[in-house]
Amino acid sequence: MSQAAEDLTKRVFERVTQIDEQELQDFHVTLLPDFFLDHIVTAGGFSDTMERLRKLYLQGGGNLLMNKQLILSGGNAANTAKALAKLGVSAHFIGKTSMVGFELLKFFLEKNGVDISRVKTGGKLATTVALEFEGRNVMLSDAGSVEDFSFDCLDEKDLEVIASSDIVCVTNWTLNKEGTELAEKVFSFAKKRGVVTFFDSGDPSSREKDVVVLFKKVVSNRNLDIFSLNENELRHFTNLSAYDKDAVVSAAQSLQDKITARVDLHTSRFSYSNGATVDSFDVPTVGVSTGAGDTWNAGNIFGELLHFGDDERLLFANAVAAYYVSHIPPVHPSLKNIVAFLLQ
Repeated sequence: MSQAAEDLTKRVFERVTQIDEQELQDFHVTLLPDFFLDHIVTAGGFSDTMERLRKLYLQGGGNLLMNKQLILSGGNAANTAKALAKLGVSAHFIGKTSMVGFELLKFFLEKNGVDISRVKTGGKLATTVALEFEGRNVMLSDAGSVEDFSFDCLDEKDLEVIASSDIVCVTNWTLNKEGTELAEKVFSFAKKRGVVTFFDSGDPSSREKDVVVLFKKVVSNRNLDIFSLNENELRHFTNLSAYDKDAVVSAAQSLQDKITARVDLHTSRFSYSNGATVDSFDVPTVGVSTGAGDTWNAGNIFGELLHFGDDERLLFANAVAAYYVSHIPPVHPSLKNIVAFLLQ
C-alpha cells in the first residue's frame, strides 16, 4: 500500500471512529423496487462446467453435483437496504412480492433492521439462479412483480416515506419494464421535496434499444443527483471498448461531461467519482461476488450521508464491499466490522 493510500485509510478510520452510531438512525434512505430470492451456485471454470452439462444433456439428463450453493436475499434495492441497515442507517424498502416473498423479507431484511412496512403482498416472488464462474456471474431471473412495478404502484403513504427521506434510490431498471417511468416520476417527486436521488440501472445489455430513452428521461435529467454503475454498465452509456484503468476512467469522465448527475463508478479493481480514483482492497479469499455492487452502493450512500470527501467516500465503499466478498457466505458489515477491517 502506498503512503497516500495509508494516509487516506487512516483519515477514513479516524472519521468512522468518531461517528455517533445513535445519530445514524436519523438518516433515512428509501429504496425500490426489487427483492429477489437468489440461488447462488459457485460453478468453477466455465468451459469445464459447460462440458459436464453437455455430457449430461446428451445422455438424456442427470445430476451434476455442485456443493457450493447458497440461498440468499437478492435484488439491488433489497440488498442495498440490508447493507445500509447493518451500517446503522434507517433503511426503507418499497416493493411488491407474494405472501411467501413477504415472509422471506421478514427473515432476510426486517430482522436486520430494514423497514418493510410498505411492501405490497399481492404479487409474485422474483427469483434468480446466479451461476458464478471464477468471479463472473451469469444470472437467470424470473422478475416476478418487479417486472411491472410502476409509479402507480405507490400510494400516498409510500410517497410520504419517500418525501421524508434523505436519499431515494431506484434500482434494477433492467428487469422492470416500467423502470424508466418509475425512475423519472420518483425523482421528479423527490427533487421537489429536497430529497437526493440515486439511480443504478443494472446491466442494460438485454434492453439496448431502450437505453437512449432511459438516458434522455432519467440519466441526463437534472432531477438525478447520483448515477452509480460498474464498468460493464458503463460500456452501454459510453464508447468504452477497452477495460484498462485509463480507458475506464476516461469513459467515466466523458459520461460525467454529458450529465449533471455525479457519476460514481465501481469496479473490482478501483472506484471513481468526481475525478478521484481509489484502488480496491486486496482480499485474501473472495467468496460470492453476487451482491458486491449493491454492498458498494450502500457504503457509497453512507459516505454521501456523512458528507465524506470523494476519496474518503470511495475508500469506505470499497471497504464495505471487500468485507462482504471476503466472507463465505457473504456478510454485510456493521460499522464496528469496518473499523476492525481498516485496522488490518
